[in-house]
Amino acid sequence: MPRVGEVLDSRYRITGVLGSGGMGFVYLAEHVSIKRPLALKLLHREVGEIDEVTKRFEREAFAIGRVDHPNCVNVSDFGKLSDGTFYMVLELLDGVLLSDLLERDERLDWKRVLHIGRHILSALDYAHGAGIIHRDVKPENVILVENDDDPDFAKILDFGIAKLHDDGANKDDDTSPLGSDAKLTQHGVTIGTPTYIAPEQAYAQSVDGRADLYSLSVMMYEMITGVPPFDADDVGSLLRMHVSAPVPRFEEAAPDLDVPEAVEAVIRHGLEKKPRNRIGSAAEYIGRIDEILREESRGQSGLRAIPSIVVEGFRDTLTSSASGEGGRKRPVKRVVAAALLVIALISMTAFALGRTGPDYLPEGPLLPIGPTAYGPEAETAAAMLSQGRPQAAVTYLMGHRQEVREAPYAQMVLGHAQASSQRSVLALAAYSKAVELEPKLANDKLMRTNVALILDKNAPGVVDDAIELLGLLASVGDDAAAADQLIDLASSSKDSRRRHKAMAVAEEAGLGDQVDRLGSYLLDLERGEDCAARKQAVAKLRTLGDKKAIPALRSARKRIRTEGGLIKRRVNTNACLRTAAAEAVRYLKSL
Repeated sequence: MPRVGEVLDSRYRITGVLGSGGMGFVYLAEHVSIKRPLALKLLHREVGEIDEVTKRFEREAFAIGRVDHPNCVNVSDFGKLSDGTFYMVLELLDGVLLSDLLERDERLDWKRVLHIGRHILSALDYAHGAGIIHRDVKPENVILVENDDDPDFAKILDFGIAKLHDDGANKDDDTSPLGSDAKLTQHGVTIGTPTYIAPEQAYAQSVDGRADLYSLSVMMYEMITGVPPFDADDVGSLLRMHVSAPVPRFEEAAPDLDVPEAVEAVIRHGLEKKPRNRIGSAAEYIGRIDEILREESRGQSGLRAIPSIVVEGFRDTLTSSASGEGGRKRPVKRVVAAALLVIALISMTAFALGRTGPDYLPEGPLLPIGPTAYGPEAETAAAMLSQGRPQAAVTYLMGHRQEVREAPYAQMVLGHAQASSQRSVLALAAYSKAVELEPKLANDKLMRTNVALILDKNAPGVVDDAIELLGLLASVGDDAAAADQLIDLASSSKDSRRRHKAMAVAEEAGLGDQVDRLGSYLLDLERGEDCAARKQAVAKLRTLGDKKAIPALRSARKRIRTEGGLIKRRVNTNACLRTAAAEAVRYLKSL
């Protein structure tokens, strides 16, 4: 049962629910003393009594604890409560699961794929050096967060089935911190996710770091082409394909792709059946990627600085995943809960208690509607959601893709379910589809609550999509509240990236003339990342022609900062805009 409000181990106060599964809950919490937000993973008490489960839980904590790397989720504590419940304290990650991004967009640009893959390889290189093989590298176990202005900074999650060993130590030594690795993953038992599993891992043979490189290569193949290299209706056939079937060329999987041959070559090298023929190490893989980027950058300046942002716009999540051209099924993938800073329990609570909804919902209990009015799929999924089963609602709706593809009410319920399941990107896509199909759904109160909560997130890709939805609500739904929120973001958001995105969306929605451009450009002048960016703000203020900008322009010509060690020196960090600012002041005074 959820334990919101409790203080565990005299240190951690639970403030919300991030996710749940058959093994336990992941809570939003804070450290009582220092008020630091964090994620708290608790095993269900009954499964905590199963020795193998607790060993795997300990294995995950121990493995993450050994991999102190920026591209891996960080664990800060692990223990057992007085009632016998095991817990793990993880860093709170605010971002987008790679699986959600692929579910929505299906394909990513190849340069972006190499950028993300390089991050993952960096983590694997460190983990392999620490004697840890992840064994479950897949999109569900990768989250993209913003770090140093890189919105595609990848972190690996879930080391629950990692293989641990120490150089020179007996791999089956019961004196190891977690007991025998062999006892937890016995010979003949396949460990991993079938879609991404290495051939040697598929047949439960001994594995090393090259198994992780194979899994990463499967994932990168899928990210570029939109489909994994191998797919089958049953697990046995899929495992045999990994072992013996040739890897389809990119042109077979996606004939319209335009990808350099070197990119396909390096991924195919990572997909060699025999480990000895595969790329030998994560470091070598990184070197190959860097060489591709160097070659490409000779004709395109600035390529190395790509990290591209989350693709703009919404795509139909119901048509881009389970079946593509020719009715091809996308393989079922096991979803692993990630510790994300996401929507609080308010969404699920609002559903469970019932509410006064928009005009398509009557007063009283949740969705007391008949199949004729709103369709049986919306009714069934909403009932699941009211029972606190958002993931079941998502699974049900995605299993009825054809029926709900053009059903606005089912799409709205799908959005609510995805939001309650902490899948913000997919929630926003479903909301967008619902409003496009039926503009009056723009007034849905729970959707507006969820969008407001999503806008409080820091993950740039998620916020971009939320701002896009505000633009849709303001134009298609003629929503004054959405328009006001969009205009406010464009005029006064302290986050320049968010402000610029909102301004672009406001322009598209026909609201550009209502944006306070003077306030926005003055924020650019004050908060620009560097002198060159602030110089652009000067040009915008000059073009705007508002004399109210003169005092700020005068002040901006000289911004002094003290630098140096023992010998200090004063530096004007706005030196590059001094002349431009002076000319802008003279121009504005002449108007």
